[in-house]
Amino acid sequence: MKPSGSARRIAVVTIAWAAIALLCASAGPASRGLPRVAAAARQLAQGGATSAIVFVSNGSHSLVATAGQRHPSANQRFLIGGVTNTFTAALVMQLADQHRLRLDDSLARYLRGVVPEGSKITIRELLQHESGLANITDYVTWIENADRSRTLRPIDTLRFAASKPLLFEPGTQWSYSNTNYIALGLIIEKVTGHSYRSELTQRILRPLKLTATELPTTRTLRDLHNPGYNPLLTWAAGAIVSNTNDLSRFFQALRAGRVVSKTAVTQMEQSVPANTVFGLWQGDGLGILSTQLPCGKFWGHDGLILDYSTIVEASPRGRVGVISVRSDNWKLPNPNMATLLCS
Repeated sequence: MKPSGSARRIAVVTIAWAAIALLCASAGPASRGLPRVAAAARQLAQGGATSAIVFVSNGSHSLVATAGQRHPSANQRFLIGGVTNTFTAALVMQLADQHRLRLDDSLARYLRGVVPEGSKITIRELLQHESGLANITDYVTWIENADRSRTLRPIDTLRFAASKPLLFEPGTQWSYSNTNYIALGLIIEKVTGHSYRSELTQRILRPLKLTATELPTTRTLRDLHNPGYNPLLTWAAGAIVSNTNDLSRFFQALRAGRVVSKTAVTQMEQSVPANTVFGLWQGDGLGILSTQLPCGKFWGHDGLILDYSTIVEASPRGRVGVISVRSDNWKLPNPNMATLLCS
């Protein structure tokens, strides 16, 4: 339910000072950045967010501030939406490292007969949103029906998208499509013989000790205050739940070559021009997006799902910023990531 205009006007903005004080005690010199982190959280709450978490880490010290009516904790979990893409891409790149697939293999090699044009589409084009496959989230009525379905499977989602004409000839243009990462999740299952959830857990979550991160199997989760949705709907394209600390740890490990090989990281960074929702990114690599800040190039991803918005940006030197916002207004003021990450 959307709050009334009056409710918006009288919103109370609070900062979780207890959590901040704890982090300051352990952060040492890094605590000098706390006012910037707290100001970013306040800005988001004052702009209409009911909940905002702003997290910055340099690899050895972390700072976090929270704001909003819902009083989120520093460790609050949230739906990360499209940031799930980076986890899925990392699994694909691990399989490429192990020579169990090649990025220039066709979609049809692994999912024969599912996509009529599958022989024209490569795994690389799926990773980089150059496949031309229709985006399932553009079909609102189908999404609403699928969300209520008790029999939906990811293969059904891909088949629906495949029933629509290609948006363009594969490899000739860029267009973000959640369908690409549904297809990649199915390829992961075909290559490994295990579920996407199992591979995610065994290959990434357990080795990195990402204890707050999971691919849900149920519509609602006890610690998330939202109406819930069918996790098989966005699945490998957007269903993961995490928190700021786990996301920071994952992106730091990925950038450092501890999730995939450094050769694979270099491949992931080969980008094409992109025009994404938040307007923060200039290029799209393989599961990661790039932006140029005054202190260097950062790589990350963003995500929008239900009333959750997430942004992650990471530098090669281990500096990471993670922002999670809850709001029914996706046109919130963008925080100044340069101020957060470059000062």
